[in-house]
Amino acid sequence: MRIVIMKELCHNENSMTVFFDLDRTLMNFEIGEDMGIKAVFENYRDELKMPYDEFRSTWKVVAQKIFDEYSAGLHTFDEQRHLRVKKMFELNGTLLDDNGIEERFKVYWSNYEKGVGLFPDALGILENLKKHNIPTGLISNGDTSNQRWKLNKEKLTDYFDPIIISGEVGVSKPDLRIFEIALEKAGANKETSWYVGDSPVHDIEPALKFGMNVIYLNRKLDANELICHKEKPTYIEVGSLDKAWNYLETIFS
Repeated sequence: MRIVIMKELCHNENSMTVFFDLDRTLMNFEIGEDMGIKAVFENYRDELKMPYDEFRSTWKVVAQKIFDEYSAGLHTFDEQRHLRVKKMFELNGTLLDDNGIEERFKVYWSNYEKGVGLFPDALGILENLKKHNIPTGLISNGDTSNQRWKLNKEKLTDYFDPIIISGEVGVSKPDLRIFEIALEKAGANKETSWYVGDSPVHDIEPALKFGMNVIYLNRKLDANELICHKEKPTYIEVGSLDKAWNYLETIFS
């Protein structure tokens, strides 16, 4: 049973390093994803049997499954990009050759790029941590070029040291080794480090298992809600990054 308690009771450390996940935590790629899916549907609707709502929801399920397979080392990054297109059209009765897959993926990607951006509450927490000289790092699953492109697009690179991307270090969340690599490069220890992420499977469970303090960003909650799940390592759940900052501020203030 989850119990809401006063945030001051959850943790009492005075020093910290804060690591962030990127996608769905700081970066909102779902607007871009929706724009890409819509463009593919509109350009190739004659080849599709599904209505748009079904096509969109199925695409997201297929894309996540294939990305998880990529994270597990079953596909290269480019393979997983194209597999989602191949699978979606197969589900609609159309078999595509490599040129057809590439053509449709380019339609998706050119529209996806236009919509990717920061969540409104992302820059605030990074700026506040920077102003208070709190070290921050990034731990992200994904391909080097794609994740670096997102960071550069939103001018985030200078906020993080280290930047740990699975495509660069050869290990992906939920493997605990990626957290170990991040802490080693940061010169931090897990007892006073924090990890902020949105995925129970890829972020929260492994970070807790590794022994880091965790902030689970659950945007389904009210933006001002905070839930304390356990004390050691500290595990809290918040509805926004603004609330995450409010909590972290109490630790060193």
